[in-house]
Amino acid sequence: MDTTTDVADNVQVKVESSTDADDNNSLKENQRNNSNINQNRRGRGNFRGGRRQPFGQGENSKNARARGKKSFDNQSQEDRASMDGRMPRNQPRLPDEKFNERAAQLSGSTYDLPPIDTSERKFNGRNRLYIGNIGAEITEKDLEDLFAKYGECAETFINKEKNFGFIKLDYHCNAEKAKKELDGTVLKSRNLKIRFAPNSASIKIKNLTQFVSNELLLYAFSIFGEIERAIVCVDERGRPTGEGVIDFSRRGSALAAIRKCADSCFFLTTSLRPCIVELYEAADNADGYCEKSINRKSLEYQNERERGPRFAGRGSFEEDYGTRWKKLFDMHCQKEEALKKELHLEIEKLSAQMEYARYEHETELLRNRLKERELAKEKQKREWEMRERLVEQERIRTEEMMRKSQEEMDTWARRQQEESSRRQDENELFLQAQSLDSLLDYQETGYGTPNQGFQNEQPVRDSTLFLSSYERPTVSRYPAENGGVWVTDTRQKRRKH
Repeated sequence: MDTTTDVADNVQVKVESSTDADDNNSLKENQRNNSNINQNRRGRGNFRGGRRQPFGQGENSKNARARGKKSFDNQSQEDRASMDGRMPRNQPRLPDEKFNERAAQLSGSTYDLPPIDTSERKFNGRNRLYIGNIGAEITEKDLEDLFAKYGECAETFINKEKNFGFIKLDYHCNAEKAKKELDGTVLKSRNLKIRFAPNSASIKIKNLTQFVSNELLLYAFSIFGEIERAIVCVDERGRPTGEGVIDFSRRGSALAAIRKCADSCFFLTTSLRPCIVELYEAADNADGYCEKSINRKSLEYQNERERGPRFAGRGSFEEDYGTRWKKLFDMHCQKEEALKKELHLEIEKLSAQMEYARYEHETELLRNRLKERELAKEKQKREWEMRERLVEQERIRTEEMMRKSQEEMDTWARRQQEESSRRQDENELFLQAQSLDSLLDYQETGYGTPNQGFQNEQPVRDSTLFLSSYERPTVSRYPAENGGVWVTDTRQKRRKH
């Protein structure tokens, strides 16, 4: 069985080396293509832009500017950023960044996880068989014809230098049946040795809590690649043992999970117990170690099989050394039990420290949040006070403007009232002067014709009609010498005469 494992590891290393070689070849081809593209972009003299020609020679300057603008517009944003010095050109994303982004999407609560589809996938890694003692004349077609009656075959491989091969069947039951029936059969004068090949894409996860299930294990490690099977190991009572097994579809996903979990701490639950990930090789213990697998020609075989099963006699040489072997195993069991107890105590101690540290950490976070809220509240309070001051200042400014406007309106109204009262006084004085003028004119007219008596006396006119029909004379008027009565110039002259 160890030979089978070594051979499988050698084949896996060869396959990985060929894959790495293909990757290197593809990388070199990409570099050549990039160099050709850069060479095409370069001009004369093997530098960007080519040799500068004198003004007036070569193509038209307008066409050159238009072509340069077009080529610059055709460049991608990454090329522009690289030319500006912001980022290097064609920088690929690191795998760790992808894993971190995927893990960030899964960091929420995991209360309701969908159930796992337990149906067996076709051509999974557990259906791969190792075939040993293959002759040089056996071909892949011969192996496919031999296993065809047990189901569909795929990924057939033969190493004629070391006389072994691999083949993968569609389902595990067919692979078990083929292994059981074809192990030891003769193919072209060779007895075939058939075993289950170790799955190089399987990993074992340790340090799991009791609340990690198959669904959570599949949900968490799906960030590394496609998973064929994910189980949490349990004991005879169905309680989780703190270990689990995951079968990836590709070996690269398993290696990525091992590397990432070794470089950083990957937690599956709220507990701060990180996952311990390592490669897992399932042992094929179904058939055990058969008699036909032993090399009967070796000298050690002859010496060991010379005597059969027996009990040691009392006080014999065999009992003495047998007792020593038993004491050695008892000491091993005691040390192992003491180490388990010590490890269990250390785990409990670390768990207690972890809980206390988590409490302190959460308390510190609450303090920081409370402090941030207080600072935000103080800032908001200052903003509100500033806003209130601004509103108060604006109110005071508005009241002042309204007060000034009201004062201006009051002043204007007072002036209008004074002007109105002044005009009214002037009008009253003017009417009084008009009435006096009329009265004087009437008296003068009456005094000028005394002989006529009352025959020529004019009837008294209505004062309202008189005032309404009176037109203000355009001649200048002066105050009279006796009593301040306003009279016309003609009347004043007449009085002087």
